Amino acid sequence: MVISGAGEFEMTVSRVITRDNALVLIGTMGVWESETIIEPRDILRLTRVSLTPRVFLYLLGLPFRLMFRRRG
Repeated sequence: MVISGAGEFEMTVSRVITRDNALVLIGTMGVWESETIIEPRDILRLTRVSLTPRVFLYLLGLPFRLMFRRRG
């Protein structure tokens, strides 16, 4: 989900490709088609700012949450 001053929009990624040495997430945001371009420096920055103990523990538990989540 993307939350902005314009409102809240569901973001759905339908595929990931590479273009010009970057990852491109292709999908929709709300009713609009979208492309999110992630360059190598963005990946390094995201890794650096997100690897806090709390996020690390969340990532460790993610496979279990996915396996045991309730369907319905």
